[in-house]
This record gives sequence, C-alpha cells and structure tokens, in this order.
Amino acid sequence: MKAHLFIITAFLPCGLSLNMFHQVQEGHVGVYFRGGRLLDTVVGPGIHLHLPYITEMVDVNVRLQTDIIPNVPCGTKDGILSQFERVEVVNTLSQAQAHTVVKAYGVDYDRVWIHDKVHHEINQFCSNKTLREVYVDDFASLDELLKLALQKDLDAHVNGVSIMAVRMTKPTVPASIRGNYEAMEEQRTAALVAQRTHEVVEQELETERAKTVSAANRRAEEIHIQTETEAQQKRTQAETKAYEDKLAAESKRYAVEQEATANEALLTDAYLRLQETRVWEQNTKAYFGESIPRLMIDAVQPVDPASVRVTV
Repeated sequence: MKAHLFIITAFLPCGLSLNMFHQVQEGHVGVYFRGGRLLDTVVGPGIHLHLPYITEMVDVNVRLQTDIIPNVPCGTKDGILSQFERVEVVNTLSQAQAHTVVKAYGVDYDRVWIHDKVHHEINQFCSNKTLREVYVDDFASLDELLKLALQKDLDAHVNGVSIMAVRMTKPTVPASIRGNYEAMEEQRTAALVAQRTHEVVEQELETERAKTVSAANRRAEEIHIQTETEAQQKRTQAETKAYEDKLAAESKRYAVEQEATANEALLTDAYLRLQETRVWEQNTKAYFGESIPRLMIDAVQPVDPASVRVTV
C-alpha cells in the first residue's frame, strides 16, 4: 500500500495531498459521510479520491461475517438465572442494499438487528421455559428457533440482511443444579444403554424365532410335498389299475363278442344237422338178433332178451 501511494504521490499535481486518497478492501463497499450526512456515492474495492477533513469514507462489509454476542442472560420461568456464554450469528449484507441499510440503521446496523435481537429473543424463549427444558429438552432446537426469529424480523424491517446460521454454547447454571443435571444425564445414559442392550437381545431372540419359524415352515412344506407326492402316487396307481381292469374287461367282452360272432357263424343248417346226428348217436340204442331183421331205434316193443345181443 505504501509503495502504491509513493508512486501516486510522485505524479500528484501541486496542491493535492496524500490524505485525499483512500483504499476500499475486497469484500467491502465504501460509503461517504459529509458533515454527518450520508452521501449517495457508493464505491467498490480499490483506491479512491475524496476531500480530507470534509468527507469521511467508511468501509461496509458485504462478505459473510460472524457476529459474536457474549454472556446472554437466560431467566427461566422457575426462577433460575443462567446465561449463554457465546452466541454466534453468521450473516451477510447484500451489496445492492448496503447503502439503504446504512442510511436507515447506520454502519452498526447489526448491533440493533442482531446483537440486541439475540438478547430479546433468548429472553422471550427462556421466560416461557423451565431450566430443564432450556438445558436439556429444547436446547437442540434453540439455535434453529433463534435463526428463524431473527430472519423474520429482518424480512419485516431490514431488506438485504440474511441470517445464514446460529451457533450457541450450552447455558451455564449454578454448580449444585448442574451436578443434579449431570447425575440425571448419567442415569439417562445408563437407561439408554440398558434399553439398547434389551433391544439387541430382543432382536437376537426375534432372529432366532424367525429362524425357528422358517425351519418349521420348510419342514411343513417338505411334509406337504411328500404327502402330495404319495397321494399322487396312489392316485396314479389307482388310475393305472382302473385302466388295466377296464382293458381286461374290454378284452373279455371282445372275446365273448368274437366267440358269439363265431358261434353265430357256425349255426348253419349243415352244422345243426351234424350236431343233431351226434346227439342221436350218443343217445341211440341198437338191437340186433335173429328175430329182428332190421335196425331198431328207440324200440319200445318188448323182445326176448336171450335172443338179442346188445351193442352200445
């Protein structure tokens, strides 16, 4: 910077002073006050010229910045006073709105809308909570609640300032009370460990039960398949036997029909006369003798047995 100013000074016209030059850092904009009045001029980073002793140039940060608010008191509704040792608010000012914000609330706009608002919002929060709620139950959500509350007011009154994040330490409480909470926390931790152990045991038991049920289901399925297989085999055997019996009956019926057909074919006149002759031959008696000159068939007249020779 000194080298730059030295070079500039070497080429200054007569009557110009080095105090007329100023530098705006990167991430900032320069605004000018003359006689306590904010001028309309806004300059960016670089070296600029102004009238010394008459015009004052002020750098305004338009980068992401962190405002630190220390020792914020917290009075709970049960009458216990604690405090947040450190609250950090990450915020940024829009470069386009920098002149408007500075004109309305000054260069230290964040003192009004961030520092003082943090005190107000935390006081509002604590006054409606017990120490246990602030210290244990609701502490995890407090930073998000504070961020939303700050941004809500800024959106309503200050266009151009954005709250990016809020970080805060655990509130400090009297030593005796803190000891009680620490003992309670130890008990809660022990209870959580016991609960987790119980859940693990239950999970292992559930896994074993699931394995047992799965094995039983597989066995039942195997038995079902075996039963179905045996039943199917019996049905197959019964169907096979029924089919064989049907074939045997059909074969027998066919044989009878064939025999009947053959017998019917044999019942001719010549066959009937032949059968009649055979019957007569089997049942005919012939008598031969000197007193009987001819063959007698089925004779019914008495003859002399001494004179007859019988041949069957």
